[in-house]
Amino acid sequence: MKRAVFLPAAFLILAEACVSLPRDTGTNEVSTAVSQRTAQTVEWHEPATVDDPRIRALLQDELTADRAVAVAMANSPRLQATLAELGIARAELLQASIVRNPLFEAEVRFPRDPFRPFELRVAQTLVDLIQLPRRRAIGRATFEAAKLRVTSEVVRFAADVRAQHAELLAASQRVAQDRANLEAAKASAELAQRQHDVQNVTDLDLENEQAQYEQAKLDLAREERRLLVAREALVRAMGLRDASIDWRLPQTFPPLPATEQDQQQLEQLAATRRLDIDIARREVDIARQQVPLARLAALGDITVDAHYQRDAEGARTVGPGIEVPIPIFNTGAAARSRAEAEYLRARHTLNALLAESSSQLRAARATVEEARARVEYYRDVVVPRRRRIVELTTLEHNAMLVGPFQLLQARQNEAQARRDFVDAQLDYWAARNELDRALNGIITPTSFIPATNQLAIKRSTTLPEGGH
Repeated sequence: MKRAVFLPAAFLILAEACVSLPRDTGTNEVSTAVSQRTAQTVEWHEPATVDDPRIRALLQDELTADRAVAVAMANSPRLQATLAELGIARAELLQASIVRNPLFEAEVRFPRDPFRPFELRVAQTLVDLIQLPRRRAIGRATFEAAKLRVTSEVVRFAADVRAQHAELLAASQRVAQDRANLEAAKASAELAQRQHDVQNVTDLDLENEQAQYEQAKLDLAREERRLLVAREALVRAMGLRDASIDWRLPQTFPPLPATEQDQQQLEQLAATRRLDIDIARREVDIARQQVPLARLAALGDITVDAHYQRDAEGARTVGPGIEVPIPIFNTGAAARSRAEAEYLRARHTLNALLAESSSQLRAARATVEEARARVEYYRDVVVPRRRRIVELTTLEHNAMLVGPFQLLQARQNEAQARRDFVDAQLDYWAARNELDRALNGIITPTSFIPATNQLAIKRSTTLPEGGH
């Protein structure tokens, strides 16, 4: 009869406790999702003690934005730290999928007359066992949300690397333009000095040319500092430890794509790629499943046990027992109210993201279109016109119709137009990067308020008073 009582209960506990878990940490799914959104691969590996030959191979040719992202994906320790969150999330799923260990209690009483009395007791939390399937479902939903969050962080990381590469490329071209401006200003100042020596220009004209030369020096120094800062930012993003590695940037930005996607195409892409909306849906699912657990908060820990006892006379007894809390002071209202409020918040957050996504895409697309038009205008109108002015001024200077100062000024204006063209290209690629962020729904800490997976699982596994 004892076996008939205890063996089925033991098998029930073992059957509920045994749960199939993901064999890996989800890195394959994350890598696939990242590849679909960035055309780059990412893998989780142990910290490297030496430089990877693949990194040096990628740095041999011109470092394009795609190559910079590839280097960062394979080499950045910060990205690897982000991927390590998947292992933590899997451990949280494991914690949510197991039953608390039963308690064994033994008592020995004195004196012995004629037998030494003792009592053995094995107890198990019943509510913990009953709630295991629901906790397991919440743990799986939380694990899926964690994979989406890590994917979002990796995609955001790739977008940040692209932005830093564009900043560095623009800074490099601005330095080149400022050096050209400095040479022109230097030549103009030297010419003014020679003409002043023979009294062909006034003191005011000389001071103006000298002031422009000194300002050109300051402008170049400022841009060189920005270039250094931008370069180091990209070095950190790529995780390069060896500062002696020499790598080259392209001379110019890549050409504009032939066409831009219209709003309908962007909406279709966003419907399958928005990570923030997918995460919000997971949060709604997690919060919804938390509500039934919270409704049992007033019960606390219902414990069932089986005891075996021998008294002093040698009589033996065996039987079951149960401990049930009386919900007098804690009725579970606080836990229920919190769970329902979190569910409501998660639903409103999802609705907000759905409502805002189209607006974000329209704004990002409009910014791209304006930046593209500005690049095309500089490329097709402003820069060619400034170049034509230099050519015509050179002809007139050779014919002694204009002075050398007018020619130098024309060249300075052309250099400034090319510098503005660089800024316009930077604005365009930054706008494209922001459009990709909007398409992928790369979340920020303030974009929505997620229900943290640690708290969701902890409330489900530890079963504190009033917090199931």
